[in-house]
Amino acid sequence: MLFAVALVLFVGIFALRENDANVGDAEGTLYVVPIALLALRYGLRGGVAGATASFGLIVAWDLGAHSSVSVYGYLSRGVSFAVLGALLGIVVDRRRGLQEELSRYYDASPDLLATADRSGRFTRVNAAWERTLGHSAATMCSRPFIEFVHPGDREATLADASFAESGTGESFGFRNRYRTASGDYRWLQWNTSASQDGVIHAVARDISAQCDAERLLASNAAWLEAKVAERTGDLDRAHAETLKLLALASEYRDDATSTHTERVGVAAAAIATQLGLAEQEVKLLRDAAPLHDVGKLAIPDSILLKPGPLACDEYEVMKTHAALGSGLLSGTRSPVLEMGSVIAASHHERWDGTGYPSGLARETIPLAGRVVAVADVFDALTHDRPYKHAWSAARAIAEIERASGSQFDPRVVAAFLELHDTAPAPTTRAAARMRRLARAPAASGVRTPAPRPHPAH
Repeated sequence: MLFAVALVLFVGIFALRENDANVGDAEGTLYVVPIALLALRYGLRGGVAGATASFGLIVAWDLGAHSSVSVYGYLSRGVSFAVLGALLGIVVDRRRGLQEELSRYYDASPDLLATADRSGRFTRVNAAWERTLGHSAATMCSRPFIEFVHPGDREATLADASFAESGTGESFGFRNRYRTASGDYRWLQWNTSASQDGVIHAVARDISAQCDAERLLASNAAWLEAKVAERTGDLDRAHAETLKLLALASEYRDDATSTHTERVGVAAAAIATQLGLAEQEVKLLRDAAPLHDVGKLAIPDSILLKPGPLACDEYEVMKTHAALGSGLLSGTRSPVLEMGSVIAASHHERWDGTGYPSGLARETIPLAGRVVAVADVFDALTHDRPYKHAWSAARAIAEIERASGSQFDPRVVAAFLELHDTAPAPTTRAAARMRRLARAPAASGVRTPAPRPHPAH
């Protein structure tokens, strides 16, 4: 088309010059137009051809008109035409080369490249679209791109496109699903930006495999989490059973009923609740209190089961069970065992500082040890042991009250007495259970020799 226009211009300029001699002075300028047109259309070849044709027409006209033009004049015109045509042609060829190179990179990219206008249509897409979705470039540009988006993703897609089109920022990592030629959907991840005229430039990548992997990992994570929870539950139950058996082993040798540890745990939890401790602390104390006498496993039967009062040296051996039990339970990350170690070491300490094994006094004695001390002595008093008859609950309560401020923490004793108050105030379930256990009959067949110096030992 441009070649035809240039040819018409050449002929028109030549005819005009034939009919109007005044055009002769302007032909140099007039011939620039067809030279430029040919250079823009055909590059260097078109520019050189246009310059040659212009120069040839001028020479032919001058010869036909018998005009006298100096060699310098012809040379200057020829060089001017040639330089003009060559420069324009080189620029055009260079620009075309850059465009072709850019197009090769554009089409060879594994990513999906696209340009969209304000109407919501793609104006250009690269070959990766057809490789990924199966749609040709013509199909992708034939209708609004939102029609290719999964219905569930359209609202978010339009919002992301509006954000990019506003020119306020760039969008990175947006995901949606695009329909393929076969009707399936592929997950694409987008980075988009827009020029000031509202044209959107976008790069997308097929991440369907990644999404499938993420779903699989999420599913596996949920399965693993369930298995870990199941296994943790099994371990917790096994741990609880182990603690229960350990506590039973410590009491079985001198408690024919084998329920002393259970009773002490219930009583300690009831007192802790009355003191206002948090539910989690109460539960921890409930689980740890039965381990208070685990150190008795190391005490010889001749001392532990002796039917009468202990000699001084025997009593010293008996007192070692507190430190032995604490050492047995220490050095662990289990909260129950850690508290069990504290209770084992402190439940024979006295408020006035005359207890054992460390001679602690008042608030230096851990609260858990002070609570278990009251629960342990009350249970020991109200049940038969190899060295004593069971006391009545009323007598045991009176003994606990009498020892308040000397053997026991007055605040703990006050909470204990509130649990055994006969007033019609409501009581906790744990307190009621504590009372039932306190009234439980002692086992039959237990020897009842004379009591030791203190019935709680």
